[in-house]
Amino acid sequence: MNREKMCKQIRIFSLIMLVFFIMACSSDGENKEGTQELKPDNVTLITKVLPLGEVAYAIAIDFEEEVHSSTISEASFEVEVMKDEEMESRTISSVYTNDQAEISQVSRTGRFVIIELDTSDPNSSMLSFQHEAFLHTRKELAYTVTQKEDITVSSGTIFVASTERVEPLDVKTPIVDQFGEFTYRNEVGSEMPYRLFEPTTKSNEEYPLVLFLHGSGERGTDNALQLLGNQSALVWANSEQQANNPAYVLAPQAPAHEELTAYWTEKPNDSLLEEVLEDVMEQYPIDRDRIYVTGVSNGGIGTWHIALKRPDLFAAAVPVCGIAIIANYSIGEPYTPLEDPSELEPVKDMPIWVFHAADDHLVDVRFSRDAVAALKSIGGRTIHYTEYPEGAVEPDGHFAWIPAYQNQEMIDWVFQQSK
Repeated sequence: MNREKMCKQIRIFSLIMLVFFIMACSSDGENKEGTQELKPDNVTLITKVLPLGEVAYAIAIDFEEEVHSSTISEASFEVEVMKDEEMESRTISSVYTNDQAEISQVSRTGRFVIIELDTSDPNSSMLSFQHEAFLHTRKELAYTVTQKEDITVSSGTIFVASTERVEPLDVKTPIVDQFGEFTYRNEVGSEMPYRLFEPTTKSNEEYPLVLFLHGSGERGTDNALQLLGNQSALVWANSEQQANNPAYVLAPQAPAHEELTAYWTEKPNDSLLEEVLEDVMEQYPIDRDRIYVTGVSNGGIGTWHIALKRPDLFAAAVPVCGIAIIANYSIGEPYTPLEDPSELEPVKDMPIWVFHAADDHLVDVRFSRDAVAALKSIGGRTIHYTEYPEGAVEPDGHFAWIPAYQNQEMIDWVFQQSK
């Protein structure tokens, strides 16, 4: 009897151990070949500023472990954007792995999957333009990515395909993200937002500063559009330029009012602009003999204005499709010739490079022609002028800043200037 009881207990014990063994094996298998689903905090939308403004450029997905590249393709994902309350597909141009959450010329082994999007896609823009107000606005776009095929990572974990749309939790914009975001406030409470790019510096060294003045479409208080509306501010801060010419880049933003005026020339903007510039120069190791100003369209007007007002301050100026003298001119009026060349006397000896397109339909090219001729007539010897012929600037003759800021000769010339 005791022996039978003992045998029964042994059988029960053996059965319990078998169950534990099976469970352990099952658990071990789950660790090695478990499954997961894509989550929002693993997904980042990457935007990029092109010559015509910010576009959604790529999606970066962090799988947290090395991804088996053989398990991914363009068919592995679907990217969509909410537009006019409807989901619209984005065209995927390539899918590859990378060791960073950024685009690359070649695929690299890593934990990130990069989904590049076709920037010629009509749904690619992050901006819209309000013609009546003459303002850009940044669209509140809801991007989603759907993983349509299983993807395996190095541990054997499988990220399973799903019909669920996942919205990116983060947005990154190369170069733009390197600009610090600030607001200047003076003693009487007047404010001006600005962005500042800081170069890699060495102790006991000073660096030049480029002041960029945006055009009418980038007015506002978001402290972003002056960088997102076009590449004009960013070309001075990209890695290639900074490698050769490390410099601070200052991009203030003027407010938007109902009536469009030459806002950089008016109170309180013009005085606030000088205060912002002076405040930045006091805080950072900036070479006061190498301060440069440039701007586009209404910012080109502002460039002429501040250069004429403070010729002691700037080592060079680059006005693009601007107007030099606007004392008797209002925005939107027909061209009026420059009658008194002596009004440009304060900048006669300042190195200035003017850009304009012959077929500019918003700012008559004769404004720039007159300014250049006037400076030469009063003895100016450091004036350069580039006029693009009709049809040379696409898609619009007003956008002379696109080729102007791609002119490496001009950029190198600017950094060679010193007071």
